[in-house]
Amino acid sequence: MAIGVSTACFYPNLTEKSVEYLAKSGVKEIEIFFNSQSETNVRFLSKIKKISDSNNMRIIAVHSYFCSYEPYLIFSDYERRFDDCLPFVDSLFDAGAVLDADYAIIHGGRPTGKISDEAYFERFLTLYNRGIEVGVKLAQENVNQFRSSSPTFISDMKKYLGEKVNFVLDVKQCVRSGVNFYEMADAMGDSLKHIHLSDHNDRFDCMLPLQGDFDFKPFLNYSETIKNATKMVEVYNSAYKNFDEVIDSARQLEGLIY
Repeated sequence: MAIGVSTACFYPNLTEKSVEYLAKSGVKEIEIFFNSQSETNVRFLSKIKKISDSNNMRIIAVHSYFCSYEPYLIFSDYERRFDDCLPFVDSLFDAGAVLDADYAIIHGGRPTGKISDEAYFERFLTLYNRGIEVGVKLAQENVNQFRSSSPTFISDMKKYLGEKVNFVLDVKQCVRSGVNFYEMADAMGDSLKHIHLSDHNDRFDCMLPLQGDFDFKPFLNYSETIKNATKMVEVYNSAYKNFDEVIDSARQLEGLIY
């Protein structure tokens, strides 16, 4: 399937069980959202890799399990804490490398953080370079109530970092931030590499694709960058009643677009 599915959809189902379910469902591109530190150890990753390889699955990206703590650990004004957290970030990169993932995704820091945007970008660059050492590219996701919710911040980040930044566009996070999808895509430009897909209406901000009011076709054909980006259904478990609905949504969306 050209439209993949993130294991985040099935939280709090165990990560390995979610991968097994996606494999049995015929999904060929997935994103793995780690939910604990132990899920980045070699033994656990070997199990995931065995499932993906035997089912011809491609793991596009891995997602930080400590995303809620990134403002405190990575993007605070206490530099020693940043230094001390580097092994945790390295474990994310190493896990991505074992799984042959292209990207490792983070949420970043909050607007209330005391470091400057330039200092933020330099912290990101430090992490980006560490990821490149093992073949995994760091990606910044737009997230509500984080600095990355602002298209201006994203545009400034791209200008500052040039080719050393990748972006993930999350549709539901745009909705929650009150940001136009096209404006966010333009801010990310050719650094937009990965998209989290969901739907919404005037009552709910996170629904399965094609169950709300979002017009997917013009958005997914808006630019060559969006067309070429990898795409995942990523919703919360409140968006459906059973797992099969997630797979059906991805297949229907793929049939509409491709």
